[in-house]
Amino acid sequence: MAGRNAILTTLALAAMALAACSDKEATTSTSGGEVQTTAEEKIVIDQAGTEVTIPAEVNSIVSGGILPYFHTWYVATNSAKEIVGMHPNSYNAAENSILSKMAPDILKADTSFVQNGEMNVEELMKINPDVFFEIATDEKSIEQARNAGINTVAIKAIDAAAAEPLATFNSWLKLTGEIASTTERADKFIEIGTVVQNEIYEKIDGLTKEQKPNALMMYQLSEQAITVGGKNFFGNQWLNATGANDVAENDVTGRKDVNMEQIYNWNPEIIYLTNFTEIQPEDLYNNTIPGQDWSEVEAVKNKQVYKIPLGIYRWFPPSGDAPLMLKWLASNNQPKLFDYDMNAEIKSYYKDFYGYDVTDEEVEQILHPSSDAAKY
Repeated sequence: MAGRNAILTTLALAAMALAACSDKEATTSTSGGEVQTTAEEKIVIDQAGTEVTIPAEVNSIVSGGILPYFHTWYVATNSAKEIVGMHPNSYNAAENSILSKMAPDILKADTSFVQNGEMNVEELMKINPDVFFEIATDEKSIEQARNAGINTVAIKAIDAAAAEPLATFNSWLKLTGEIASTTERADKFIEIGTVVQNEIYEKIDGLTKEQKPNALMMYQLSEQAITVGGKNFFGNQWLNATGANDVAENDVTGRKDVNMEQIYNWNPEIIYLTNFTEIQPEDLYNNTIPGQDWSEVEAVKNKQVYKIPLGIYRWFPPSGDAPLMLKWLASNNQPKLFDYDMNAEIKSYYKDFYGYDVTDEEVEQILHPSSDAAKY
C-alpha cells in the first residue's frame, strides 16, 4: 500500500503543479531579487534547479542525451513540428515507432549534433534551437551549450522521489507544459495513469510473494554483456506495480552487468527484454548467443520471455504509453487476474488520447517491435 500511496501522492502533486504553471508571470522571484524578462521571454526552472530564460513562444527544440524526451514534447503539445533535432538513438526509436506515422514531421529532425556518442556544439549551433534539452547528468554538454548561447534545459532521467515511471514522466510533462504554455494533455495523462494504476492495485494488493512470479528486467543483452536492472530503476517499479517479484532487487541497484551464474541463481520465471537490446525472445529460446546457455532458465523453458513493446516510444522508460505498459505487464504477470485485450486497449487508448486510429497491423508492430529499434 505504501507504494500505491506514494504514486498517487506524486500524481496529485503533479496535477496541482501543472495547474499552477499557467499562472506564472514573466517576472520570476529568486533569492537574489526580481529577475526581469521582456514580453518575448520567460524564465523556467529546469530539473537541476537552474533558471533558464527562453522565448515566450518556443518554435524549435532539440532533444539530446535524455533519449525519451522528444516524444514527451509531442505528448504535451500534440505537435512534432517544433522538434528540429534529436539524439540518433532517439531518432532510431522514432523511426521504428508508430509516432513516425502519427507525426511524420518527427523524421525531419537533425541528428548531426551527436557524433561518436558525444554532442558537437558547433553542429548544435547550426541547428540553433529555441531550447535544447539535455540529461541533467551530462554537465559537460550542458555547459558547452550554455557557453555557446543556447538556451539549455536540464532534465532528470529518473524522478528525484523514486525511479517510478509515471512520476518521472509527469515531472517531464509539468516542465514541458510550462515551457510550451499548455497543460491540457498533461492533466489528461495524469488522470488516465491514476485510474489504471488504481485498477491494478486493487487486484494485486492482497497477493503474497508466493503468488507473484519471479521476473527479471533485461536492460541490455549481447554476446559481450548481460545487463540487468534492479532497485531504483524503472524495471523494478514496473514489476512491483503489476504483481511480480523482481529477482534482482536485492542484488542490483540501478543497472549492472552480471554473468550466467547469477542468472541461474535467480532462475526467473519471466524475462522481459527492453528495446535497448536487439535480442529477441527467439534468441534465448534457440540459444543463439555465443558463450551463453539459456536453455535451463525457467523462463526460457516455459516460453515466458517477452520483448517489451514500442508504441509512441519504448515502453520500458517513462512514456506516453505508460498506462498501456501497466496493463500489458499485469496481463503477463497475473493472467488469472487480468484479461486485457491489448489489441482493443491499444486502439482505444490511441483513439482517446492521441486521436489516432491504430490498425491491426500497427498493433502487431507495437506489441512485437523490430530489433532495428535498438540499433544505434
